[in-house]
Amino acid sequence: GEKVRSNDTPFVMASCASSGCDGRNETWEFVKKNYNTFLERYSGGFMFQRLIQVTCADFTSMDKYEDVEKFFNENKAPSAERAVKQSLENVKLRAAWLKRDGESVAQWFKDNGY
Repeated sequence: GEKVRSNDTPFVMASCASSGCDGRNETWEFVKKNYNTFLERYSGGFMFQRLIQVTCADFTSMDKYEDVEKFFNENKAPSAERAVKQSLENVKLRAAWLKRDGESVAQWFKDNGY
């Protein structure tokens, strides 16, 4: 098959991560396993920051927050510390919202035929 060009990889990863919960989890696991390759390829540039954001900012649980935090405590992200911090903040906010409003939102969808 054809290979994905390195400058297109973050966009492919974003597409996979946005395909739902399973896609997001699989993409994050793939990034963790191949982190050094991504670090070498994109460190210091916008693409590295974007890769981090698209693969971990949309998680919705504190378990994933802890996973992301632990990973980046053990694996530094030069030039992307801000992206890591923002992604962690997004995860924390999403988890808090889901905990606070998840049941009522699910009930609304159910009541309205979704």
